[in-house]
Amino acid sequence: MLDAFRWLLAVEIIGLAAFPLAHYLMPRLADRGFAFSKPLGIVIVSYVFWTLGLARVPTGQPIAIALVILLAAAGAYIAYRNRESLRRLIAAEWRALLAAEAVFIGFFVFWALFRASDPFINHTEQPMDLALLSASINSEVGHPEDPWLRGHSISYYYFGYWMMGTLSQIAGIQSNISYNLAMALIPAAAAMGVFGVAYNIVRARAAETRNLALFGGLAAAVLLGAASNLEGVLEFMLLNGMGSQAFWDWLRIDGIHGPNLNAAADWAPAEHWWWFRASRVINTYDGQFFIDNTIQEFPFFSFLLGDMHPHVMSLPFIALFIGMAVNLYRLPSRFLRRYRAPYTYAAIAAAALALGALGFNNLWDFPTFAALLLAALTVAEYRAGHSLYRAFARAAFPIGIAACALAIALYAPYLLNFDAGVHGVGVVITQTRPVHMFIVWGLFLTAIAPTLAVNFWNSALRRDWRETALTALTLAFAPWLVWAIANLTTGGDGESGVASAFIRIFPLSALAAMGIYNALHLARQRRHDMRLYAALFAALALGLIIAAEFLFVRDFFNNRGNTVFKLYYQAWALLAVASAVSACWWARTYRASAGLSRALRAAWAAAFIVLLLASLYYPAAALKTKPESPIAGPTLDGLEFVRQSRPAEYAAIEYLRANAPPNAAIVEAVGEWFDWAMISRSTGLPTIVNWLGHQKQWRGGWSRFDAETVEESQALRDIYFTERQNEVALIYTTLDAAEAKAVLDRRGIDYIYVGHRERQLYGDVGVAKFGEIADPVFERSDGAGDVVIYRVRR
Repeated sequence: MLDAFRWLLAVEIIGLAAFPLAHYLMPRLADRGFAFSKPLGIVIVSYVFWTLGLARVPTGQPIAIALVILLAAAGAYIAYRNRESLRRLIAAEWRALLAAEAVFIGFFVFWALFRASDPFINHTEQPMDLALLSASINSEVGHPEDPWLRGHSISYYYFGYWMMGTLSQIAGIQSNISYNLAMALIPAAAAMGVFGVAYNIVRARAAETRNLALFGGLAAAVLLGAASNLEGVLEFMLLNGMGSQAFWDWLRIDGIHGPNLNAAADWAPAEHWWWFRASRVINTYDGQFFIDNTIQEFPFFSFLLGDMHPHVMSLPFIALFIGMAVNLYRLPSRFLRRYRAPYTYAAIAAAALALGALGFNNLWDFPTFAALLLAALTVAEYRAGHSLYRAFARAAFPIGIAACALAIALYAPYLLNFDAGVHGVGVVITQTRPVHMFIVWGLFLTAIAPTLAVNFWNSALRRDWRETALTALTLAFAPWLVWAIANLTTGGDGESGVASAFIRIFPLSALAAMGIYNALHLARQRRHDMRLYAALFAALALGLIIAAEFLFVRDFFNNRGNTVFKLYYQAWALLAVASAVSACWWARTYRASAGLSRALRAAWAAAFIVLLLASLYYPAAALKTKPESPIAGPTLDGLEFVRQSRPAEYAAIEYLRANAPPNAAIVEAVGEWFDWAMISRSTGLPTIVNWLGHQKQWRGGWSRFDAETVEESQALRDIYFTERQNEVALIYTTLDAAEAKAVLDRRGIDYIYVGHRERQLYGDVGVAKFGEIADPVFERSDGAGDVVIYRVRR
């Protein structure tokens, strides 16, 4: 566990080094940004590390460590200049600082232990994640090279892998181990972040709310990092033979066919990967096929699964940006408009750096959280007394636009090099059934709906209420309106279908409209009331859910799967905070209530607690079922399964890591999924081509072909990949050494790998010729066969 200690030490040093800067940037937060200092420091160090590489300055562990030292020096200087303020902060908020750190350590230790019990990087898309992490660690100058497409940079959102790779270099840990440590860091930093967001929102009031704020922070951490949707309740019912066959037929969830008529042998299901169904709740069944099998991942599911995808890595940085938005809202409007003030420049630059990092890490996050920034600034201007439309104009020009433009400029080298493969916006054919919507969002809707409804009911009419109400209704129902116009003009579902969709979405859109109205109404009262933030975050989250019901981004899959997947994930993070803050507001007002009002509050609390407890069954049962224990005991080595089953191949990977230059390249057999591309993904050394399915996804709109249509581009792309695949086959199968050498030289290949996959796919006939053009530098045998690595002669 020495690796875990070094990793944790590196993160803590970066967090402490960045805290004085967070203290300066977030003066209106009770903890002065302490809960966000770790992701802030990681972004700063990683961004500078990245720009140095783009500037052709060779990067590596010494440079990464030097950047941490520079950050620490800058932090020490800022801390010295603000030592009295820091001293007062620690004296006043030490409980919150300790609690935030305890949340981080608790989540990190828990998930590190879990990853040690289930370490193998060998399923779903984990091999892809390991390949991109390894390539990021290997990269010295320019963009990281695609490990599965020699000569091309990564065409994916790779900043998250880059950040985890930077930490790997600082701590001196190989990717097969740092992968699992990153999957412990992400939930820990995310939980600490949302703890900080909720705590700072509730602590906007007087000191007597400190305990309530701590409760809110812990609730947010649980809702984000431990709670699940309600699919686990269905699994419990199945396990215990509950529900009729007619009920399960009506429910129609893929993989659930009916109750288990045998009594439960255990409290948790024993079916292999039963827990995966929780991410595939939404379905529409046409009598024969499921036609809307979308993805509804939520954080705990992602942590359990162990895929280190961009949407997962974004969570700590989403919390960082939300914290910055809360701080910006609380600043006096006149202060933000002092354009020559150093703090104003610093605040805008920090927001731009964090927003751009979100877009670089997961491009889907950029528009959502740019909208959050503009919303926070608009509400702040509205609070100052401006009309709503004037408030938006003042928020957008120049501060909002400047922050977004600077975010794009800071990460322009990536954006100009990236082809998203997006082909416009499509219209959703099938909407989510209400029962499925409740299974996914029932816990959060129970938390926020009463808060939004009660505060809307109690809001007093003001002179500009019509303007506010019209804006709220327009924004809340805009996705349905766009969808309805598209349907009616293209002869889709007709008027009855449009009306049916309106009825189905009305509850969510009405809640979203209430949220917008409540936020503006409370802002006009010039309050830093916790209800304002709950309303604002809930409205944005509901807007994301509603948008995915009617519109989708056209990509490689040409359906709404990715749109639901990405937007629901963002909504979960926002609703975790909104629900925790709502719970704090209800708890604070409960004592002052009486009679029917008190009874209704008690009933709401009981319903929310029951659903929360129900949502916690899934994590407990899934944690029991998921781990596939290593034969040799707990380990953080994600390639332990290779060492156990194919020790010669594991030794070959270690040899290349120790001896191959970072800019070297290899050739190995071409395949897809779990057992293929083992050498390139484990070392980060690029190969000619591999994992063709993912290459086609990443490069779906590859502009290098300059085709007139998408179909032509796809055809040319397929030819390009097929040519490379044929080149690999030729290298292994041809008997002409000169012919193989010509391909190796053209692709800049340094090493030829020959193992059991290569012999299985291409045979042994062509292996003998390698002695004419390359030197064997590694040879090892095991039960799986011989492994030889040749170094190509130059």
